[in-house]
Amino acid sequence: MFQDFETITSAQSIALPHNRDEMVLLRETNHRFANTLTVLAFALRREFASSVSVETRRSFERCEARIAAFGMLHRALVVGGLQGNISLSDYMEQLCRALSEALLRPLGVRCELVSEVGEMAAERCERLGLVVAELVTNASRHAFGGRGSGTVRVSIFEDGTSLVCVVSDDGEGMSASSAGAGSRILNQLVNAMDGQMVVRSERTGTSVVVTCRSVRD
Repeated sequence: MFQDFETITSAQSIALPHNRDEMVLLRETNHRFANTLTVLAFALRREFASSVSVETRRSFERCEARIAAFGMLHRALVVGGLQGNISLSDYMEQLCRALSEALLRPLGVRCELVSEVGEMAAERCERLGLVVAELVTNASRHAFGGRGSGTVRVSIFEDGTSLVCVVSDDGEGMSASSAGAGSRILNQLVNAMDGQMVVRSERTGTSVVVTCRSVRD
């Protein structure tokens, strides 16, 4: 069940925007999907309301919390409709918290964030958020192999005129079977930011470095 949710949340990023109209459509899609998850959680609560089994109730509560976390994740992504600049660090902190609750914590994996960038145009923060969300989703699905522990680290900083985002994990490394639809989605996301992506993977983990122009307006 949860694996299906992860597939759905990843699929929401496939319609990758290059212009403002497409960004508006993507925001509306995320908003509607988050609302759908809220309705689903309510329907499940009604379904299990009469259950007297303690085990069943606990199982439902775990499911409800996970569904709510995915809803929070989709809402956390959407900030591009705001005018002017916002704090990239605050946005990423909220996003990484949502990613942790929805994807990483249930696996026993920690999420660490280091952001050295101040304010940036809300729409550009949103684009970078999509990249981070896709990279963390890929790590949650492929890096840890059910081992029950690990760390995903998100680092964002400026290097001259470039904005650099590094998402790394201490998992098992990326196999050839991991490089399917996720890689295509990431390539489209990075291209939408006029950026470049470099992937380094070995037995001690995977690191993905995304570099693009540092634009604050």
